Amino acid sequence: MKDLDLESLSREMPYRMPEHFMDDMTARVMSQIGQERSRHSHRRLYAIMAGAASVAAVALLLIHPFGMSNLNVPDYESISQCASIDEVFQTMSADDLSVYSMMSNYYGN
Repeated sequence: MKDLDLESLSREMPYRMPEHFMDDMTARVMSQIGQERSRHSHRRLYAIMAGAASVAAVALLLIHPFGMSNLNVPDYESISQCASIDEVFQTMSADDLSVYSMMSNYYGN
C-alpha cells in the first residue's frame, strides 16, 4: 500500500457554512429539546390514562358483570321454605324469569 503524503493535501475546508450559523445554535437546540419533552409528556399522560381506563373497565366488569347485578333471584333459604317449584317461580319477577329462561336454554336444562 502506498504511503499517503499528507503535505500534498489541500488545507481548505470541503464545505462552507452560512454566516451567523453558529450564533443562535444554542437557542435552536434548546427549543428542540423543549418540543421533544412536551411530546414525551403527552405520550406518558396518554399511556397513564389508557391504563387507568383499562383498570376501571376490568373493575366494573368484576363488580357488575354484564349488568346482572340487580337480579332478584331467591336465595336458598326462601327456596327451601317453598312447598314446590311452582312457588319459587311465582316469587320471581318477569325479568328474573326471562334470565332463567335464557340460562336454561343456554345450558340445555
